[in-house]
Amino acid sequence: MEMNQQHNEGNESFVALMNGVAGDGTATRSNDEEQSMSIPTRELFAAIEADSGLSPGNSSNTNEKKKRRLQRLTSKQSEVLEGFFSICGHPDDGQKRHLSETTGLGLDQVKFWFQNKRTQVKTMCWKEENYKLTVENQILRDENRRVKIAHCTAICLTCRNSSVQDQLAVEMERLMGQSEWLQQEIARSNGTPPAANLAFQLNSSADYVFSGQHDQQMIAELAKNAMHALIILAESHVALWFPVPGCSYEVLNKMAYDQAYPGDNSANAMGFKTEATRAVSMVMMDYKSVVDFLMDPYNYRTFFPEVLSGAVTNRIYSWPTSDGYNGVIQLMTVEMMFPSPLVPARKCTFLRYCNVLNEGLVVVIDVSLNDGSVFSKCRKMPSGFLIQSIRQNTCKVTAIEHVLADDTGVHELYQPCMSGLVFGARRWVATMARQSARLRDVHLNKTAPQVSTKGRKNLIKLADDLLASFAGSIAATGGGTWTVVIGAGTEKDIRVAYRRTTEGSSSYNAILSVSTSLRLPLPMRKTFDLLRNLTHRCKWDVLVHGSVVKEEVIIARGVGNDDTVTVLHCKRAGREDKGRTMILQNNGYDASGSFMVYSQIDSELMNTMVLSPSDLLPGRGGPSLYPTGFSLLPDGEAAQDSSGIALGEVGGTLMTMGFQIPVKLAGWEGMNSRSAASAIRLMTDTIAIVKKTLMNEHSGIYGGEKGGLCADKIQEHAKVIHRLRSSCISQNLLN
Repeated sequence: MEMNQQHNEGNESFVALMNGVAGDGTATRSNDEEQSMSIPTRELFAAIEADSGLSPGNSSNTNEKKKRRLQRLTSKQSEVLEGFFSICGHPDDGQKRHLSETTGLGLDQVKFWFQNKRTQVKTMCWKEENYKLTVENQILRDENRRVKIAHCTAICLTCRNSSVQDQLAVEMERLMGQSEWLQQEIARSNGTPPAANLAFQLNSSADYVFSGQHDQQMIAELAKNAMHALIILAESHVALWFPVPGCSYEVLNKMAYDQAYPGDNSANAMGFKTEATRAVSMVMMDYKSVVDFLMDPYNYRTFFPEVLSGAVTNRIYSWPTSDGYNGVIQLMTVEMMFPSPLVPARKCTFLRYCNVLNEGLVVVIDVSLNDGSVFSKCRKMPSGFLIQSIRQNTCKVTAIEHVLADDTGVHELYQPCMSGLVFGARRWVATMARQSARLRDVHLNKTAPQVSTKGRKNLIKLADDLLASFAGSIAATGGGTWTVVIGAGTEKDIRVAYRRTTEGSSSYNAILSVSTSLRLPLPMRKTFDLLRNLTHRCKWDVLVHGSVVKEEVIIARGVGNDDTVTVLHCKRAGREDKGRTMILQNNGYDASGSFMVYSQIDSELMNTMVLSPSDLLPGRGGPSLYPTGFSLLPDGEAAQDSSGIALGEVGGTLMTMGFQIPVKLAGWEGMNSRSAASAIRLMTDTIAIVKKTLMNEHSGIYGGEKGGLCADKIQEHAKVIHRLRSSCISQNLLN
């Protein structure tokens, strides 16, 4: 009883104290109340007061702590920290001290900023990984549901339901293909040569396929046989593919494929090389929209701006229904390119066949018509896309690119990369994922509230056109519109080309393109990060020399933080705001090829582009932009690395540099040698500055001895290039 009474008295005192705190924020007790408390209760009150800061001595300290928590970093401090984090996320003690001196922050502030930033990045990565796992879980759920439905309906042999019969037909078709593969494997294991039974092989198609181009029955049979072969190749359990260590694509097991489907070896005898890869990606788009982009030639070219320079439908053989593209067979000619002067463009003619296998499951097949001619340098074996709907506005795309190509014109620097990177399946699905993610970001996310949705669409289209113009000028594609004046495209032999145009100002009647490809002893990942770093941009970019470069607005995000369309703001110190320069930049990172392309654009034109299409001035054509940029690819050492490290994190980088400038040509005689020499000198000096800057910044951040030009020398060199470039344009390149 006595202990309970003391306990109750302590509780009453505690409630009284809490009421006092809740009332006016301070705890007041009389001396009698304090003396009546037990010792444990007094200790409890003392601990509460110490933790909550209610004691008079701690009130001022608490206010100071709250004020310190509300302190914000300045834009300059954030710019320095963000720029360094984009290159190195784990600075050592010396780098932290240097950042502390540069920003004026304390060592603890720098330390905790990097910890918080790393946590933020990890959280974003976890969200992306969680989304991928959710999609994979949905795939397994759908597959489990289909298995249950098949188990319930397949045993009913007398069922006349059309939907059930369609499902049974699709399942029987898949099982027949798998059975055919197993029979080939059994025959090979028994030592008997397997029979060749696919109509798309060279020995069976060369005799009659091209001669029967206008025979729709033969064309349909060829397309269906190619579809069966593509479905077999797309099956994940078929042991015809070798996974590439550190990459997200697979290469064909040629020995197993030749044994399963033996054919004529005349392709190898004529110097053709087999390139066969498979890649899978999640595309943020409805499967019907993906089919529309693949089947329409104009949409097909614009959906892959850095891959296709042209696409045209030569003839439509079959269009059985008015419901989409199901059953459509058409003959297409496309020109594929890679942004490097050392890789020739590829022109290929093939049949494209679209077939809906099931609701939410579509296959688009490509197969070339072989005429036995030696003039065709690229022939497509059964290739294409298997598109499977996962959820609304999300689908899984499996791409297979299987071609026989003549790569004799490819430079030795790019030869090791031709087996799967340059024109492989990984590049197709990466581009599809990037383009669909950007379109989705424009419609769903309001990352740029100061720009309308229509304005963002205009800028994305302009950024795609910028990328297509950059890649096309370097590869010298476009139906012979680009005329190569001199050079093969190496560092010692810079390529200069031009094309006549009627766009833009009347004082210029041609566009000059200068490009070169070289090897850097830096991994592609680090090279890409150094080029994107805005802090060091003024050291190598003559467009922004002496200016402060800031990111004005992000127009659209693609896959990851490295895939964006942005508007940059360049302002020289001491100038008014009206003299600022705007830069539209399009950059993306992937193991199959990274790029950073940009162009200067004035503020008035930028304001015009962000308007809706109906508000554009009548009679005013599209803007004339002259892209400058870089194209990156892992070199042969990185492509052949088998350590399992992600591609682009080791080895070197094959970097292509290029720029365009408007010029005036005298008459129709073309460009003279002095003009070409001026352009070559300009590119040579630009190469020297970019290489020295990247190597010096890499050595200063990642360790190692610094070498090459000092910062003052680089700035002086950049001023010379800026004056040279201005004089070249003003004097019309010695016309």
